[in-house]
Formats: sequence, structure tokens, C-alpha cells
Amino acid sequence: MRCDIVIPVWNMKKLTEECVNSIVRNTKFPYRIIIVDNASDDETRRYLESLKRRSDVDVAVIRNEENLGNSKAANQGIRASDAEYVCILDNDTLVMENWLTEMIDVARKDEGIGVVNPLSNYGSKKPLGKSWEDIARQIYEKNKGTYIETAAAIGFCFLIKRKVIESIGLWPEGYGPGYFEDTEYSIRAVKNGYKVVIAQGAYVVHLEHSSFKKTGFFDELFEKNQRLFYDKFGQSKRMLYILTGKRTFGLDRNAYENAQNRQWIWVFLQRGTNIELPRHAYIKLFRLNNSFFQLNCILRILKRKKKFDVIYSDSPSLSRKLELLKTLHKAEVKSR
Repeated sequence: MRCDIVIPVWNMKKLTEECVNSIVRNTKFPYRIIIVDNASDDETRRYLESLKRRSDVDVAVIRNEENLGNSKAANQGIRASDAEYVCILDNDTLVMENWLTEMIDVARKDEGIGVVNPLSNYGSKKPLGKSWEDIARQIYEKNKGTYIETAAAIGFCFLIKRKVIESIGLWPEGYGPGYFEDTEYSIRAVKNGYKVVIAQGAYVVHLEHSSFKKTGFFDELFEKNQRLFYDKFGQSKRMLYILTGKRTFGLDRNAYENAQNRQWIWVFLQRGTNIELPRHAYIKLFRLNNSFFQLNCILRILKRKKKFDVIYSDSPSLSRKLELLKTLHKAEVKSR
């Protein structure tokens, strides 16, 4: 039993070195590293070649004479792999202790699990007075062995079972250098009956978008690929349910299906009101105090940068207030 860790690389010698060293330092599960070099500069190339002479790590390097992009490089690594698990890992990451063992332990818990993500800082900075290792250790001790389903895993650290690759194939290559290929692969996995999950006890630090930020190409690339993705799969909606009584608008029946279809669901629940909802990364539940409940809801709605597409409220008085504020929050308001 082994995991092949596929790392597409384009320059960023220092970050790549830190990433590889973190793997060597923090990985106990049997592994091999497959680096796909997308025509990196001489400094990075020399470093990658030197890895093959190290005795403390099993490394294979595939060299491309032009930059083929992240998706094609990832697929080159997948084709070169014969392991039971493949983990596609960005080179601007730092893996923490127990990261891979924990992800694979979660993958083994359910035959239906096909793709696993770890938890991450998601681009946020390290809290003052703490190291990444301290944060990862606390998360592991609190969440070891647990997971939550999601509709889409993020490609910075993307563990795939071999049977999923054999069933649905390789990463899509139509997005150019990168972005949204991970979401499309997750959708394909879900449509073929596999679960996509986040291992709550595994932690990987991600210094997001480092390579594209360096070129100033990120915004243009992201917008282009976003349009391609929306043309194929449609845009996710953000739906808010404000519940004070027994009316649920069918949320209790349909929440999981909507979440699996990439619909973001927020629920503002008045204390004392109960509803059974599945644990899912696309479902966010907030229990708010009864005092000033309506005002609290309105303030939370108005301060959001990413606006809701539709708001369901079982309170006629709150619905009327939200209708009056529609020019500010932009959402369609639906009431009982």
C-alpha cells in the first residue's frame, strides 16, 4: 500500500524545497514523490535533479520542455503512478504531521469515499504566538478520524483513490494553466456515486496562488476559467433560510441534495427552533438569540460581501422588511 504524491512545479525553487522537506519530515505513510517540472528555470531544475540523489526520499522527476499547465502536469503524474492512492499537491504547500495518514485513514472508513481534502488555512495568515505545527497538532487531537462531506474538493491537496481514477479518468485539461479542474473532477466523482470529503484531522498550509500572483496573471485566468466552468455546470446559488417555527420550506428533505449540487445553504435558526440537517461543508447553520433576532438577521445579510441569491423566511414581518431593503441585499425574498 503506497501513495504517490504528484507535485506539478513551475519555478518557485524555495517554496518547492520547503514543500518537499515538509513531506520528508511529516509523512509516515509509505509514499513516492512524482514531480512534473513544467519547464522551470535553471535554479529550480538543478534543485529537482538533486532530489534524485537524496537517500531519504523516493523521487521521480518528469521534465517538460514547455509549460503545459497544472492540469496536464497533474495527469502526467497520475499516468506515471501505480499506487493505490494518488495525492495531487501544489508546491506552495507545507504538509503537517499526520497529514497523509489521516487522509488515508478517512478514505478507508467508507468504500464510497473517493476524494479527500485536508483542512487548511485557506490563505489566511498564521495567528500571532502560534506555529503552523501547533495549529495542526490541536486540530489533529480534536478531530482525528472525523470527516465532513463536500460538493467540491480544492486542488491544493487532492487525494484520489485508484478505483476513482479507473472509473472516471483523469483531470480535465480544458482550463489552461489551472483553476476549476478540481471542481469539475469533484462533480464527476459525485455523479458517479463517490463521496468527496474533508478530513477534519489533517492539516496542510496553503500559500495560495503563489505562482500566478508572481506573474500577475491570476485574475485574468480565474475569470476566463470561471466562465468556462459556468457554461458547463451553471453557477452555484447562495440560499438563506430564516426559520423561527415549524415551516422549513422543504429544507429538511432537500438540504443534502442541494448541497451536493453545489448550492450554498445558510440557515439562521431562532433558538428553540429545531431542524435536522446533514453535516456538509456547503451547509452553514447559525443559532441566533431570540432577542433582536430580526435585526441580527438583517445586519448579517446586509454586511455580506457575497450576496444571497434567494432568502426564505417563515416570518411575514421579517419578509416585509427584507422586501423594503431589496435594493441593498439584492436577493429574491420568499415567504410562507
